[in-house]
Amino acid sequence: MNNVFELLKKDETMKGIIEKEGEIELSKSTDYFVSLGEAMIYQQISWKAAKTIYEKYKKLFPNERISPEEHIKLNENDLQTAGISRQKRTYLDSLAEKFIDKTIKPEKFDQMTDEEIIRELVQIKGIGRWTAQMFLIFSLAREDVFAPDDLGLRRAIMQIYGFNELPSPKELEQFSTRWQTYRSYASLYLWRFTRKQ
Repeated sequence: MNNVFELLKKDETMKGIIEKEGEIELSKSTDYFVSLGEAMIYQQISWKAAKTIYEKYKKLFPNERISPEEHIKLNENDLQTAGISRQKRTYLDSLAEKFIDKTIKPEKFDQMTDEEIIRELVQIKGIGRWTAQMFLIFSLAREDVFAPDDLGLRRAIMQIYGFNELPSPKELEQFSTRWQTYRSYASLYLWRFTRKQ
């Protein structure tokens, strides 16, 4: 773990954030349906709005235990009431079916590279690179993942590093090389910054 913070602290600005926030860790999850479904819900809306919707979604399940089998039992009205759009309802239904019929084989992920996992996941309706990258960070605890299309990261870097306008994804990808090997950790710190704004 110390290597993470030694490398990140070479960036003086990041060093200030780390000293303010303290050391954080990536945590691994084994409930991949929950993780991917949550990432789908969080797509293209604010973190605050997504959190509210996700909490309502959880309450639709017995004891708030989300599973593909229980998701399939939910009716459209339940999901609509929770605030999940029609398009995202379609995506979640498709995801649940792929877990149930074993199209998705989570046991393979530990032997796969980040890019191999991304390529496999983006074949699923409703999963793009961003969702796959969130899965790599928050479920598989992969240490060097960066999502240059993420609006929160773009805003954080613009504010913290003094860009005059939102950097493009291409600029962001290049900028992130300063944290290479531990870009997932850098992302966590940047997200924390944006949530406090």
